[in-house]
Parts: sequence; C-alpha cells; structure tokens
Amino acid sequence: MKKVAVLLDDGYHDLELWIPYYRLKEEKIIFDILAWEDRKYTGIFGIDSVMPDKLLSHERERYQLVYLPGAKSPENLLKRPETVEIIKRMHEEGSQFATICHSPIVLAEAGLLKGKSVTGHPSIKSKIEAAGASYVDSPVVRSSDHIISGRTHFEMDSFLPELLNQVKN
Repeated sequence: MKKVAVLLDDGYHDLELWIPYYRLKEEKIIFDILAWEDRKYTGIFGIDSVMPDKLLSHERERYQLVYLPGAKSPENLLKRPETVEIIKRMHEEGSQFATICHSPIVLAEAGLLKGKSVTGHPSIKSKIEAAGASYVDSPVVRSSDHIISGRTHFEMDSFLPELLNQVKN
C-alpha cells in the first residue's frame, strides 16, 4: 500500500479534503497532511480546521501519491515558489498525483501537464491549455499512470474510487 501526502493551504474546498480524508482513514491508508506553517488551516466553508502532520519546508519523505484539494488552496500554495520545486522533486522521485477542482494549476506551474489530458473546474480551462494540456470536460480523467484529475466536488463519487484505486495498486 502506498503512502499519501495531502498538500493544502487555507481556502481548500472542505468536501474535497474531508471526504477523501475519512475514506483514506476507513481504508487504513497512511497519509500525512502537509502545509507550509505549523498552524490550523481552514477551508472555504469553515466546516472544520486541520493541523498539518508535517511541514513542507522540512519534508523529505517519499510519497507514492500526492493529493491536492481544490478551491483557493492551490493558489495559496503557489504564493510560495518553493511549492513548485517540491512538486517537481516529488515527480522526479516517482510520486503519482491526484488533483481536483482548481488544483491542476499546481501541476501546470510545475510543468507536469504538457501533452496530458486533464479535467478540473471549468474556470481553469485556459490555464490547463496554456500549460500544454488538453482540457476534458469529464468528471474524472486518468491522464497517465501518474496523474488523475477530477472536475469538481460534485463528482466526488466518480473521483474518489479512482483516487483509492490509485493508492491501492
């Protein structure tokens, strides 16, 4: 079984964090919440807050899968240029990625989407295409063995099985 990193910042989509969070726990999948600062992070709806398990600035562990919830979290993560370097390092180490909603922009900034088919929130279609990827208006897209993407939290029922399948295989 693979170890999962969940990268987030303030403004994450609450459902895109908490639904996978509890499904990963139910499946007894080991995962760490990674963020830049040792403080509580809150989602856009304020359902609950979460403390990171580890800090991105000190993290050197190898994760087989990196999951990025969407909404404002990806933009906030990208305010720190080191985020792109960490994503590139994780990719070079063989990490797989699962993105949803707005989070493909993190992979776009890291140059990982070129030539791939990707979905995400329709509002980031131009950013996906500018990164050299094809935007697919579908609930979930498996771009390659290394990237799966979900459109929005409304299709969590399609995205979550793919995420769990990626982790288990």
